[in-house]
Amino acid sequence: MNKEDILLDVQGVSRRFGGLKALSDVAFDVRRGEILALIGPNGAGKSTLLSVVAGSLKADAGTVTFKGERIDGLAAEQVNRRGLVRTFQGAEVLRQMTVLENVMAAGVAQAQSGLLAGLLGIGRAAEAGRRLAATGLEKLQVVGLGQLANANAALLTAGQQRLLSIARALATGAELLILDEPAAGLNTLEKRVLAEVILRIRAAGTTVVFVEHDLAFVSRLAERMVVLNHGRVIAKGVPDAVRTDPAVVEAYLGNTELRAARAGAEPARARPVVLAVDGLRLRYGGLTALDGVDIEVGEGEIVALIGANGAGKSTLLNAIAGTEKPEGGMLRFAGRDLAPLGKEARTGAGISLAPEGRALFPALTVQDNLLMGRYARMRQSGVTQLLWPRGAARAELDAVMEEVLDFFPRLRERLHQQAGTLSGGEQQMLAIGRALMNRPTLLMLDEPSFGLAPQVSREILGSLARLAARGMTVLLVEQNARSALQVADRTYILVNGRIVAEGPSEALLSRPDITQAYLGWESGPGSAQEDTQQDGMQQEAPLEAAA
Repeated sequence: MNKEDILLDVQGVSRRFGGLKALSDVAFDVRRGEILALIGPNGAGKSTLLSVVAGSLKADAGTVTFKGERIDGLAAEQVNRRGLVRTFQGAEVLRQMTVLENVMAAGVAQAQSGLLAGLLGIGRAAEAGRRLAATGLEKLQVVGLGQLANANAALLTAGQQRLLSIARALATGAELLILDEPAAGLNTLEKRVLAEVILRIRAAGTTVVFVEHDLAFVSRLAERMVVLNHGRVIAKGVPDAVRTDPAVVEAYLGNTELRAARAGAEPARARPVVLAVDGLRLRYGGLTALDGVDIEVGEGEIVALIGANGAGKSTLLNAIAGTEKPEGGMLRFAGRDLAPLGKEARTGAGISLAPEGRALFPALTVQDNLLMGRYARMRQSGVTQLLWPRGAARAELDAVMEEVLDFFPRLRERLHQQAGTLSGGEQQMLAIGRALMNRPTLLMLDEPSFGLAPQVSREILGSLARLAARGMTVLLVEQNARSALQVADRTYILVNGRIVAEGPSEALLSRPDITQAYLGWESGPGSAQEDTQQDGMQQEAPLEAAA
C-alpha cells in the first residue's frame, strides 16, 4: 500500500492519568475512503484515543499523522481546520436556531469573512452567508434532513439531532469524520437511516471512523475494525476475522471465574420481593429509554442487568434511585410505592446506588467520602445529629464505619488519604463502601468493574456474594457479561429499553446463543438476519422462546 493511501496514521500512542494507563502503545492507520470501526468494551480507552487524535488531549508518547503531517502537537481547532472532525456522543444542537442555522454556524470558521463585515452583513460576508446557506442545505440533504431546514432544532427527535450533528461536522469541510457512538440510544429504524447516511458520506468522498457499542450496527458498516481493551489494541482487520477472534470475545464477555458459592440458597422465587418494577416507561425528549420494563428482585438475591450501551440499564437504576422520573409504570420497594418519595427519602428508606464513574469527592479523604454515604440516615435523626452526631446515632455511625472498613480492609489503610489519589480499584471499593454506609436493604451497583484490571474486577465482584450472605439484596449492572452471569442468581437482558430475556444465570451462562445475542454480531450486510430484525436485536425471538 502506498503512503498516499493512508489518511491517518497513529503510532505508539500512550497516555496515563495518574496511576491509570489509559492507552499503551496504540498503533493503527485509516485508509482514504474507508469506513473503519473502533470498538472495545467500556473502559477500553476509545474516548481517550479519540481525544488524542482530535487534539483535545495530549499523548504522553507516540505520533499522530494526518495527510502526511504531524498533528499530535496541534490544538483541537487547528486539527479541525485541517479536515479531521469529531462528533460527540451528545448531539448538543443549538436549540434556539433552525436546523439550517445550526449547520451554517458550524461552517463559519471556513467562511473567513472578517469580523466587521460579518457584523454588518456586507461585502465578502454577504457572499459568505449565501455560500454557508447553500453548503448547509447540501449537507442536510446528505443526512436526509433537507425538508426540515427551517424547523426549530429543538423539535427534532433524538435520531434527527444525531443526524444534524453529522451535517454540522460535514459543513466544516471534513475529510476524515470521526463519529463517537453515533447509534447510541437510537431505535432500529433510526439506526438503519444512520447507516444509509454513513454510506452516502463515504460515497461522497469522506473517510469515516466511528466508535460504537452496537456491534450489529458495526458489522453492517465497517470494512475494517480496530479493537481496544485496557488501552491496548488486541485485534484489527476485516470484520469476519475480528468478530471470531478469541481475544475479542473474551474482552466483551470476560473470562474470569466468579461462580459464587450459593449452594443451599433459598430458591429465588420463594424469597420475599424487595423490589418490583412493573411496566416502567421513561423517555428523554424523543428517545424511549425504558419501554415497559418488568423485573423482580428477592431478598438476599443478586440480580444482574446486562446489555449493550444504551440498552437502558443505568436509566433503570436511576429511576429506582429517584434521579430520573418515569412517565409510566410502578416501582415498589418492600411493598411500598416509591412514586411519592424523592431521591433522598429513598436513600433513607434503604436504597443505595454506587453510580457508574464512582462520583467520589477527590479532594476529600476516604473517611470523609464514607461519611457522605451516611448523610441521609443522619439527617433523619435531626440537623444537630448531622452536624454533631452523639449518643445512639454516633454509636451506630461508628459501628457501620467499622463494618465497611472490615469489609474493605484496604480502605482502613488509606482512611486519611485523599480519594483522588487512590487507584481505580480502591476508588471503586470506596464508592461501594460509601453506599454501604447507608446499611441499605437494596444495593445497586452500576458498572463496578469499569476500567479495572481483571484481578481487581474479580475482587470487587467476588465481594457481592459476601453481601448477599448477610441478607443484602443486590441489583448489578455490569458490562462484563460473563462475570455478571457467574456472580448473579438471576439475570435480565435489556435491548433498546426492553427486557428480551431473563432466567437463572447458570442457565443463561451455559447457552451458546448468549455470545451472539449479547454482542449482537450479524452474519454480514444484507443478511437474512438483518432483513428480519425488527427491534434492534436479531436474536430476540429465540431468546424469548427459551427464557
